[in-house]
Amino acid sequence: MKLSIFQESRIGGRSYNQDRLAIAYTRESVLLVAADGMGGHMRGEVAAQITVDLLSELFYQQAAPTLTHPNRFLVNAISSVHQVILEYAADHRLPDVPSTTVVAAVLQQGQLYWCHVGDSRLYLIDQKGMRLRSRDHSQVQRLIDQGVLSEEAAKTHPDRNKIYNCLGASSDPNIDIGERQPIGPGCSVLLCTDGLWSQIQDAELERVFAGRNVNQVLPALINVAERRAGMGGDNLSAIAVTVLDDDVELGLREDVLDTLKNQPRLGGRMILESNLETMHQEILASQVGKGG
Repeated sequence: MKLSIFQESRIGGRSYNQDRLAIAYTRESVLLVAADGMGGHMRGEVAAQITVDLLSELFYQQAAPTLTHPNRFLVNAISSVHQVILEYAADHRLPDVPSTTVVAAVLQQGQLYWCHVGDSRLYLIDQKGMRLRSRDHSQVQRLIDQGVLSEEAAKTHPDRNKIYNCLGASSDPNIDIGERQPIGPGCSVLLCTDGLWSQIQDAELERVFAGRNVNQVLPALINVAERRAGMGGDNLSAIAVTVLDDDVELGLREDVLDTLKNQPRLGGRMILESNLETMHQEILASQVGKGG
C-alpha cells in the first residue's frame, strides 16, 4: 500500500496538549488513531496516551499481516482501552478517572473500517468530494439530528463542547461502528480532533482537498484553523493519508509511505508501562506544585 501521509498536533491557545495521534502498519494493513483527552491538568493526556499506545500494541499483536475481522478488532481494542483507563485510575488512586475521545481507522485490502467514541472525527474524501463524515456524540449533534438546531447555530451553542460518550466514563462507551467503505487511489482519510474541525467548514474541507493529497492540504488548513481560533483556541490535531496508485514512484520523501518497503515505525511493539509511568510522575509533580 502506497500512501501520502500527514500528522501534526498543536497546542493551540492552551497551556498543555491533551491530543494524541498514532499510526501503526504492517505490509498489508494500516491503523490510524486520534484521541482528545479531557479533564483536569495532565489527566486527559494520560487517557489519550493509553488509547494510542494500547491500540497500536494490540494492532501489532493481531495484524499478521492483516486483521481477520477489522471491526471486531476495533471494538474489542477500544473496549480494552476503556478498562485499562479505569484500572490505571484505580491503581494510582486518582481522584478522577481521566477520559478521552477516540476515532480509529483500519485500511486494508482496499477497504476502510472505522469506529469512534466522542467528537473526534473521521472524514473520507474522494475524487467526487466528501463521501462521509462521522457523527459527533455530542449534545448539539443530537439537536441537529432532531432538526432543532442548524449546523451554523451549533458553532456558538453553549453546549457545543459537551459530549455524552467517551472512554473512561463510569458507564461503558457506546462504540459507534462506521459502515465499511471501499477505498482506492485518490481517496483521503482524515482523523482529527475538534480543535481543527470546529474552525473549518465541511464545504471548505471538500474544496481544498479536490485533486490534492493530505500533505498538500493539511499544513495550511491547520494554520487557518489555529488563526481562526485565536488565543483561546483548543489543541488541534490531525492524522491523515491519501491512497496513491501502486505504480507511483515515491523516492525518498518523508511524507509518503510504502508499507511493503518501510519497516513499521514502532518496531512492532510498544513499551506501554514506561510511557504511563512517566505521565503519572508528571501528574504527581503538577499536584505537588499546586499544593505548594
